[in-house]
Formats: sequence, structure tokens, C-alpha cells
Amino acid sequence: MPVQVDFCRECCRVGRIRHVHSSGGGAANIATVIKTDPTGEVFKWYSGFVLPYTRPFANQRGCGIYTPASWHLVPDFVRNQYAFDILYFVTSPMNEAGYFNFGLTVADTLSVAEVAEKIVVVVREDMPCTFGGQEEGIHIFRVDHIVEDREFKTFCLPDVLLKKEDRMIAENILSAGLIQDGTTLQVCIGDLPKAILDALPDAGVKNCGLHTEMVTENMIDLIQKGVVDNSRKKQDRYKSVCTFALGSHKLYEFLDKNPSFAFYPVDYVNHPGVITRQPKMLSLNSAMQIDLSGQVASEQTCMINGDRVCGLRPRQISGTGGQLDFVLGAMLTEDGAGVSILALYSQHNDQSRIVPMLSEGTAVTVPRTIVDYVATEWGLVKLKGLSIDERVMALTRIAHPAHRDDLMRQAAEIGFLPYGSSFMNATRPRGVINCRN
Repeated sequence: MPVQVDFCRECCRVGRIRHVHSSGGGAANIATVIKTDPTGEVFKWYSGFVLPYTRPFANQRGCGIYTPASWHLVPDFVRNQYAFDILYFVTSPMNEAGYFNFGLTVADTLSVAEVAEKIVVVVREDMPCTFGGQEEGIHIFRVDHIVEDREFKTFCLPDVLLKKEDRMIAENILSAGLIQDGTTLQVCIGDLPKAILDALPDAGVKNCGLHTEMVTENMIDLIQKGVVDNSRKKQDRYKSVCTFALGSHKLYEFLDKNPSFAFYPVDYVNHPGVITRQPKMLSLNSAMQIDLSGQVASEQTCMINGDRVCGLRPRQISGTGGQLDFVLGAMLTEDGAGVSILALYSQHNDQSRIVPMLSEGTAVTVPRTIVDYVATEWGLVKLKGLSIDERVMALTRIAHPAHRDDLMRQAAEIGFLPYGSSFMNATRPRGVINCRN
């Protein structure tokens, strides 16, 4: 790291280089070029997905650093619209056949390599060799430079401490019976999926499959305990399919040369057409906000601590990633048994995350027309097929109790309750699967 920092600082100080464009997906740590040139005088940093490690820099520079896209589309526009002078990526050591394996991230790596003038592989001994699939490695004849990295270890996610709300949301989902024998699972990153996966071995389901953007630590337990065996799949049968993995060294050791996994590029794993062919596909993703009409925001907001900040810049919190890909795929499954769940905490800093309308500058990640199930710690609702006033009643029922009256009042003020709420005061409004008082 000291060598990298000194080099970048020297470049900035003496003006040896200028206007260097640096692009990447979800950076797992803070790149040296960002820390040493935070104002972007020399290094112009762009990202396709903002993670907590780079969020402060993204907020400082503004949303212009972000490239909006559903992830399954990225390899295509990279191949047809992009060109890079040099590509750096981390691999496992070269095998006997002369191939460097992409390790934890197949995703869109090869598509970027195909449009790069120079390719530099950074070899790490602790990077696992993962099986494809396809496009999981690159041959030495296409590589220009090899760097042996003895300074850094492969990034590991920190341990997650589950909150009470995570377990409550997991209980609401599992008690509804949405995960069944033979369900194919896709889960996002974060605390909530950990709570779901932790509880699955005791839920009595079996013969489940994995077709998921990301493989996480808890999936090891599901495989070892026989919950996941991929036996019901018609495509990639007996294979857990993913495009990248992130977790601990325990996970990486489990993935190393494990033939039960198939790492594919993201335009396969996340393609809605491929997702539609998975049996009983269930997609579980986290959201940041939802409004009473059903619009879901998961990536960019103009809210700070729940307050609208009109006149200030929107903040890029994450990215679209594969959320829309899997919501679409689950909606269109060939067997008609697909389910998508968007989960969120009901409030943050005492401010409701279920809001009357999304604030100006907040990006819609999933349009209200294709939202299916929504879960909070207060309950689970199914929005598909509901009118706006029915959605108001259902979503208010799973909002935090402290905000329910205000939400109903504001819904009436903006015309979301055209006939009032008195005729809808049922014990359980339409669409409510379960709820807590």
C-alpha cells in the first residue's frame, strides 16, 4: 500500500499524468486513487455499484460517478461501447493448462478483458479457483503482464450481527410458506438474507436449488445440511449457479475447485430469460424505501435521516445490480410459481421507510407494476393485483405503528384514498399475508 500511495500522490503533485478514468463494479475496499485524489483532479473514478467502503467518496463527488444499468446488460454494452487502455484484475495462480482463473468474480470480467488494450493479472495465492460455467478464466497468451501480489489478502466480508428486525422479517417470510421443497433461491447481500438462510435448515424444506447472483457464507450450511442439492433443476442440474461470491476464508476454501458450483458470466446468471426457467424461483432482495403506490427505491435517494432534502444533491447508496433482473425473471417463470420479495426495515432514525410518495431525486429501482411481495418486520403483503387504495391499506398495515396514522392522513391528502378509508377498515386488508400489531 505505501508504494501505491506514494505513486498516486506523486502523479497528482507533479502532474505526470492527467485525466485518468478508472472504472469498476462494486469495490470491496477504498481504492488508493480515491483516497489520494479525493477531488478527482487526476483520477476520474466511476462505479457500477457503490458499496459502504466507497459511499463517502461517491457522495462527495456526486451521482455522476454512477453508471445505471441492470447488471445482465453490462457485458453487452461493454463489448459494443467501451474501450480500456489497461485492465487489472485479481486471479488465482495459473494452472497447468496456462489459464488464470477469475476466482470469486466471473460477472463481466471477460467482457472487459476483450476490449482492453493491455491486460495485467494480479495473482494471489489465497484466491480460490472456481469452476464454470463459462468465461471463468483467461489464457496466458492474452495476458500482457503478471504481478504476484504478496502484500494483500483476498477481501473478506466482516461478520454480520443480526438485529431483532432481521429475524422478524425472516419469520414473516418463512411463516407464509413461500419457500417450499424444490424452491430455487436467489438472495441479496446483507443482514436480512443471512437471517433467512440461518432459519432455513429448521424450516423442514429440502431439494432446494441455488441460482443466485451472489454466493454467501450461509449457503455452505444449506448445502452441507442437505437443504440445497439442486436436484429439481432442469438446467444446471446438481449445480449451484452464481456469478460472484463474497464472504470469509471459510467460504473461499469451500468454493476452491468445488465441482458442485458453476460460476457463469452475469449475462447468463442474471438474464431474466434464464431465471424464468428455474423451478419455483424465489428472489429475495433488500430495499431502501417504498411509497404507498408500490414504487421501490433501492439505490439513490434525496432523503437524509428520513427528511426530504430538496435543493441538495441526491445520494448514490448502492446500485441497481441484479435486483430488477431477478424481479422480472421471477415474475415470468415458465412454471408460474415464481416469487419475488422486496424487504426493508419499517423505519430508520425514527422516520418511516414506507412513504406517501418517493421524494424528488429518488431513483425507482423496481416499478410498481412488477412489485410482488413486500416484507417488513411488521408483516408481509402481496401488492400484485391491488389498486392504489388497496396498496395504501396493505402497506400501512406493515408500516411501523408510530407512522400508520400519518401515512393514512397523507394518503387521503394526495388522493390515494378516493372513497375514504372507512369502507376498507377490514381486520386484514386485501393483500396482507401476515402482520403484527
